[in-house]
Amino acid sequence: METKNILIGVVVVLVVIGGGYWLLYGQKGSTSPTNTQTPTTEPNKNIVTVEYSGQGFSPNSIVVKSGTVVTWVNKGSDAMWVASNPHPVHTNLSGLDALKGTPIGGSYSYTFTKVGKWEYHNHLAPSKTGEVVVE
Repeated sequence: METKNILIGVVVVLVVIGGGYWLLYGQKGSTSPTNTQTPTTEPNKNIVTVEYSGQGFSPNSIVVKSGTVVTWVNKGSDAMWVASNPHPVHTNLSGLDALKGTPIGGSYSYTFTKVGKWEYHNHLAPSKTGEVVVE
């Protein structure tokens, strides 16, 4: 009976680890949105890149025109998950949510069309924040 309980415990641990990996890095062939997007190159569209590292987002604050594509590039040592404030509900700017972790070397893009000040954070490290001001 004790061996059966140990086996059940090992299976539960493996399922939890596998589920956590899937949530963080997604699943190939998934129908969920991708974190790696090619920024638009349409005329009159601006493209701005923000880098993420262990120190946070750089630049931390940007001012852009409506229609600008902002691409966050993960140059850190852990996954990042860009999402609008407030943490953890991400409700200030509907759509600004990568929905999963972006792996090291990956990127996530979002086109800002609504004028305002939009604060965001790394959902996986909520103290790492930034803002986009759209004019």
